[in-house]
Amino acid sequence: MKDLCQYGNRPEDEWEILPWIPDLRPPFKIWVKPEQIAPFFLIPHHPYAISLLLKISDGFRTEEFRRLGLIGSSKDWEQLVRGVIQEFEESNSGVDLFHFDSDEDVFCVYSQYIDDLMLLSKMIRAACDDVKAMRTYLGIGEVEHEK
Repeated sequence: MKDLCQYGNRPEDEWEILPWIPDLRPPFKIWVKPEQIAPFFLIPHHPYAISLLLKISDGFRTEEFRRLGLIGSSKDWEQLVRGVIQEFEESNSGVDLFHFDSDEDVFCVYSQYIDDLMLLSKMIRAACDDVKAMRTYLGIGEVEHEK
């Protein structure tokens, strides 16, 4: 496992140049409260980006993933979040705003579009509270219960 600050971080010369942001990017403010997205958490990569992370070992929603035939791995989380991103992009006309940097221990989605990632983090957390939404975002139809 990498150090948590390494997830979603790139060398300075690999960040995309965002022409509307001045060379000296001002500090950004994290406006999402930790309790709104827990157990997910944000790590800033000032001045370039922000990462949303989840420790897989915490077992968050593992039972729900198992009921859906998955295990709750970082790959499963990535599939779920890709579904949320698709809805986000359709609603906000953005494309390729988010990137992944996960491994078996940590799920990570990151972006230079800091406010968009903070909004996405709230959408992901809300989706986790609704099994039907999780199914939809995972691309799984109605799951038949065992008899």
